Amino acid sequence: MMGVATFIDYRDLVWLSPWILGVNTLLLVAVLFVGRTAGGSTRWISLGFFDLQPSELFKLTAILFATRVLCSLDRPVDSIFSIVAFYSWLAVPAFLILKQPDLGTTLVIIAIVTGMLYFAGTPAKSIFSLVLVGIIIVGLLLWLYLYVGVPLPIEEHWIDRLVTGFNPEKDPLGKGYQVLQSKIAIGSGSVWGKGLGKGTQNRLDFIPHQETDFIFSVVGEELGFVRTTIVLGVYVLILIRCLIAAVTSADKEGTLIAGGVLSMLLFQSMVNIGMTMGIMPVTGIPLPFLSYGGTASVVNAFAIGLVLNVGWKRHKILF
Repeated sequence: MMGVATFIDYRDLVWLSPWILGVNTLLLVAVLFVGRTAGGSTRWISLGFFDLQPSELFKLTAILFATRVLCSLDRPVDSIFSIVAFYSWLAVPAFLILKQPDLGTTLVIIAIVTGMLYFAGTPAKSIFSLVLVGIIIVGLLLWLYLYVGVPLPIEEHWIDRLVTGFNPEKDPLGKGYQVLQSKIAIGSGSVWGKGLGKGTQNRLDFIPHQETDFIFSVVGEELGFVRTTIVLGVYVLILIRCLIAAVTSADKEGTLIAGGVLSMLLFQSMVNIGMTMGIMPVTGIPLPFLSYGGTASVVNAFAIGLVLNVGWKRHKILF
């Protein structure tokens, strides 16, 4: 998939993005009726040989369609009102993804679009102000829900994850168990780790979902601090290369695509690694290139292919 994305002109994909958005939205609707349920969530459409997750595909769709919209504007989105108006096209897909329910992917898509606004020229002050207002509103609503009893149309386990993510000791054998075991695993890796395949916490299944959302716990336990730092260094290198592709792109479309991929990988990595260490709420966001997952792996590979494509287009091709 990375090779395919490398040889398709990304400007053609941007031009086709309204059609891609329409098809992806229909797939999100189809999930509600024919989707496969696992772990309390209905997110997958079984194709027999492959379980397709349309919400993961929407990350790429958001990058391409946001690029088209931002490139069609005569001036940067530089006011709070215009920023809010820009987000409006996400309302229906975000609602469909939240219905699955999948809060983590919804947050990733919002982070992607927000990062692309910055690369499109929106002042950082305006973006920061909007994010700050959003955090205050969400915090106020949570306070009203938890302490006043005001009903909200949200999933109960979202609140549980938020509370126990920062304070897993509150329910060590229940909702906080996963985070506590993850912290124990990472800490027990010490400096050099226990060796590949020799991590007791993950080998004895103390860590649920260790092959997907909590894969970093295995990395920390088996590789230790030094080699885990090298793993993090590889992520930093990938992000730097995405940034270089964005700032050196030959056109605005390339800048926005590379910026969108950078925003996606940065947000997912930070949140996933943070939640395994108990400094971020548990949101079910996979770690790029390490977590097990079919559609997510395809999306990440295609995204990197797009960045390579953008990097190549800045040079004159002689053949």
